[in-house]
Amino acid sequence: MIGAGAGFVLIVIGGLLSQPALIAVGTIAELVWLLRSVWTRYGLRNLTYERHLESPRATVGEEIGLDLVVRNRKLLPVPWLAIEDRVSRGTRILGRVLATTATPGVFVLRTTWTLGWYQRVTRHLRIAAEHRGVYDFRGASLLVADLFARDMRVEELEQPLAYRVVPRSVPVRGAMPVADVPGPARAPRGLFEEPTLYAGVRPYWPGDSLRRVHWKATARLRRPVSRRYDPGLEREVVIAIDAQTTPGPFWLMRFDEDLIEGLCTAGLSLARSLIESGAACGLAANAWSRRPGRTVYLPPSAAPDQVSRVADALAELSRWASLPFANLLDDVGRRSPAASLLALTSLPTDEVLQVLRQLQASGRRVRLCALGEGARHGTAVARGVGLAVSTVRLAPDWRSSDALELVG
Repeated sequence: MIGAGAGFVLIVIGGLLSQPALIAVGTIAELVWLLRSVWTRYGLRNLTYERHLESPRATVGEEIGLDLVVRNRKLLPVPWLAIEDRVSRGTRILGRVLATTATPGVFVLRTTWTLGWYQRVTRHLRIAAEHRGVYDFRGASLLVADLFARDMRVEELEQPLAYRVVPRSVPVRGAMPVADVPGPARAPRGLFEEPTLYAGVRPYWPGDSLRRVHWKATARLRRPVSRRYDPGLEREVVIAIDAQTTPGPFWLMRFDEDLIEGLCTAGLSLARSLIESGAACGLAANAWSRRPGRTVYLPPSAAPDQVSRVADALAELSRWASLPFANLLDDVGRRSPAASLLALTSLPTDEVLQVLRQLQASGRRVRLCALGEGARHGTAVARGVGLAVSTVRLAPDWRSSDALELVG
């Protein structure tokens, strides 16, 4: 294409030779050059781009509104503008296909715009919160071109924006946690029994300790029975979640997605139930996250926003373990010496049961909550050594279950 200098030369020669045709060609060349350069030079001036999220947090299965806003604050219209937003892996925007990039874990959302003078354009998109996690909108590239799309100018914007997808929280059925009040008290149901609140007898269950068997009632009724106690009211409870969901060394970084998501759903459901009952609840997990350190720990609290803090911490958890669960339980025992412990796992190994027995022997209230079919053997062994055990069920699965069932 003829440049600005060539067009000017044609105009001069045409004027000297009195050739209108050369003057016309030179004028057209100059106009074309102006059209090509005006947008590449001035198209991005006084042009702003913003993103707005409807909410910084969503629950798995929900949607979040995303508004993209472009403002052109000048007389010059912008016939073609392209914006490339860099987003993290796992982001799903309804009706849009994200392009891959050379950077691992980064994808691009491309949008094109046409703006008049002093015009503002807003596009409303929807983000599908399908998987638990923290997702980022990172920098954006603004590209403007001339009418012939031959020349292009690029401007980089740093506009970090993040949102969290937290696990689902469902009602708890079965041994509901209750709050603590001063002095001895009875509660209708609870995760932990109070040995001082004798409430009668019940049929003997395999694994009951011999100290629990009511020998006089057994002789009188001619069938084995055990003492039954009323549930105690917990003062503080720490829910410890085992992020290791596959057998073998934890450092292999393998995971079962359904199990880890089910554990997070169960953990948040139990925490909400405890806190709504007035108990102080904390959280611990042996998983990597965005927080410093190899583990996640939230001290027990009964504050109204503790449920949100637990949900945010669970959203940050990776899907693989950072150290053995037995090590985490031992660490929690030192950090919260007065709190009851609820160990939530899909792999109740011998090492885990040994630590739980040691904590129980030291006077701490301990309950093992097992999720998944692979935990049957471990729960049977735990009952055999005198540990309180509950089986956790999310039917049909963690995505669609309407309740968390605690059995045992």
